[in-house]
Amino acid sequence: MKRLFGIVLAPFLAAAVTVCAADAGKPVPLSETPSAVQKTISVKIGDGKLGEINRVSKNDETAFEVNFTTKSGDDRDVTVADDGTLLSLGVELAETPAAVQRTIQSQAGGWTVDSIDKNVVEAEVSYDIEATKADRIISFSVASNGALSSREVALTETPPVVQAVIKSQLVDARLKFIDKNFDAAGNSFDIEAVAADGSRKSFSVAADGQLLSEEVSLGKVLPQARKTI
Repeated sequence: MKRLFGIVLAPFLAAAVTVCAADAGKPVPLSETPSAVQKTISVKIGDGKLGEINRVSKNDETAFEVNFTTKSGDDRDVTVADDGTLLSLGVELAETPAAVQRTIQSQAGGWTVDSIDKNVVEAEVSYDIEATKADRIISFSVASNGALSSREVALTETPPVVQAVIKSQLVDARLKFIDKNFDAAGNSFDIEAVAADGSRKSFSVAADGQLLSEEVSLGKVLPQARKTI
């Protein structure tokens, strides 16, 4: 649910721009992963049984999403960076702090919690949750202190000024999802869509309708900035 933004190309630009290229997950055998990744996977799986490994790429960074079954028969997953750093791991509700459990239960009351991913790569641990009810899916993120960090919302749940900016940015693109970020300094919205040519389009909008950031391909970056990148 988190999005990466923030390479400012020129001082006169109001929005930040991020160079992004994302690849869908590609299954790979354990032997084709870096040795550091193999070591982390081996440690995390222990006596469990390895399932599928998917290689995913974003912003020229590669990670591996790993599914496995524990010795006791539980299905788990972990995400490992290509240098072997553990990025996240799947956990059960009972394995999260009490404050996190309360927020999950309040946000997903009456829903089936399908997955909880514990993000451990940053100094502050956080949790990404996905829940379902019938054919509906909700996703949200919770900080380790139980504070709701972000939640996927519908276009109609955003302020009118935000809706206007989103619609102007989409043009012929198809909206995938909108994440509302909760912050004391001011809420914002991360939007992801798919363009007509199938490419990924992502941008961020403040609650007052200001375009905060936008991802672009390297070819659209100004020559001076491209050289620096």
